[in-house]
Amino acid sequence: MGVSFPPINLFFCSFFGIAVIIFLTLDSVNYRQFFLRNYLVFTFYQFISISWLSLSGLQKDADLFLVLGGFITMIVHSLFLMIPALIFFFLSRNIRIKNFPLFHLLLFPFIWTAFEYFHSLGEVSFPWLTIGNAFTTQLHKIQFIEYTGVLGISFWVCTISVMIYYLFLEYKKQKCEGGFCIFGKRKTFLIYILIFIIYFAPDLYTVLADSKNEFTNYRKEGTLKAGIIQPNINPWIKWKENSRVLTEDYAQLIRDISLKNNNLDIIIFPEAAVTYYILDPMNESKYDVLKNLIDSIKTPVLMGAPDLSIYTDTLNAPADAPKYNSKYRYSSFNSAILLEKEKNKSELQKYNKIKLVAASERMPHQDKLKFLKNIIKWSVGISSYEIGKDTTIFNLNNKFTFNTAICYESIYPEFFSEFVKKGADFCVVITNDGWWGKLFGTYQHNQYSVLRAIENRRWIVRCANTGISCYIDPYGNMLQKTEINERALITEDIGIRKQQTFYTGYGDLTGVSCMYFTVILIVAGYSAKIVRRFRKK
Repeated sequence: MGVSFPPINLFFCSFFGIAVIIFLTLDSVNYRQFFLRNYLVFTFYQFISISWLSLSGLQKDADLFLVLGGFITMIVHSLFLMIPALIFFFLSRNIRIKNFPLFHLLLFPFIWTAFEYFHSLGEVSFPWLTIGNAFTTQLHKIQFIEYTGVLGISFWVCTISVMIYYLFLEYKKQKCEGGFCIFGKRKTFLIYILIFIIYFAPDLYTVLADSKNEFTNYRKEGTLKAGIIQPNINPWIKWKENSRVLTEDYAQLIRDISLKNNNLDIIIFPEAAVTYYILDPMNESKYDVLKNLIDSIKTPVLMGAPDLSIYTDTLNAPADAPKYNSKYRYSSFNSAILLEKEKNKSELQKYNKIKLVAASERMPHQDKLKFLKNIIKWSVGISSYEIGKDTTIFNLNNKFTFNTAICYESIYPEFFSEFVKKGADFCVVITNDGWWGKLFGTYQHNQYSVLRAIENRRWIVRCANTGISCYIDPYGNMLQKTEINERALITEDIGIRKQQTFYTGYGDLTGVSCMYFTVILIVAGYSAKIVRRFRKK
């Protein structure tokens, strides 16, 4: 399962990985054996797929705490990943149908998909390892997610894995009976046929829907020219650099990309491009450098920056808001701000990030458990951000609308689709993946945006500080993909699209349905267990 994810991309391994989990679960004789087997598997699975969490701390100028923090995250998260296997193990021992001994196998895809949906909810969530995320390079197989979302891929994978496990049981059974013939039994032969049909069903959908021709380079409803600036600045030392020098550097990059293309509709910088509160009066001179330039070239600039909100009425301040002075309190946000010509600060459009990275940008539920707030303090000024309140839709020149997902937010499918549902014609993702360099995390994060493009059938403009930046069309094709750790200025004519997909309109019906069904199964399992004990007594 670990090697099925980018950048290794051996996607087919996920079918067999899930089948092994089913085997280890059902072959366990008690809960102790179940725990030891599966915990070991899930731990190694994470050491392969998300080892970058820990290894990023070994890079030059990085905070060594990441080594320990990443390791602890993987160890603890392995326990969480065991939940669907635990539920499956419990149900396999308590829900039995006399004439259908393998009935419980049919439940597995629902249980696993329900867990993945649950894993995307709340402040303590990490849907990075959703199984469907391993299929971002298989564009011909994943076009159906415009209806089901990425969880539809997970359900599809689990369904095939269940059948692979069944074939394994048949192999063991026939071997005990004196040999194995691959097509020896009619039932076995039918399973092979069923696997073949289910495996190629997504390809058939792509062909029948003509998805490739319909959505590749989609520009039927109009275009705009978007410029990306990938400044390639080490995120660990950026916070310590002279902010004036940084601002002048950005101003020159804006001039360079404008000279290269004088008809740009928007220029995009990455997440936290500037490290200071750009709209605060004490940074007026640096703000004016950029503002005067934007007024001159007449091109809006979207820029990631921290933002400050001061509460003169302390009763309206969040419970965890620190003191600004003896009278006021304040909140800081990880924001995206659209700097436009001839607009004053109060008129500027901005979005405050809602999905914050747990234990990095904010400790979960620190507003209720205040002691958590100061447990971790980073040396780069990104701790204790406040949660944004609204999924802002930006208006560009009164012609186009777009959303801006900041970094980690792009891995939340239903959350991302809410922006499109509110009217985004195209989507922007700004991020700073420089923490991970050329480790797996950078490649994975970039690839996951492909899923958001297909789910919502929108162009995505992805701007990353140190890479990977690119443009993604509604079919999932990546255009002008930049290298990691390079400075780059790229432009592209992207299409706008007004029509919404089924997934955009209705969200994760796949996940919600599976979650409710799993709850019913758990109740049924406990009820059956109680009835069995009562009868035994």
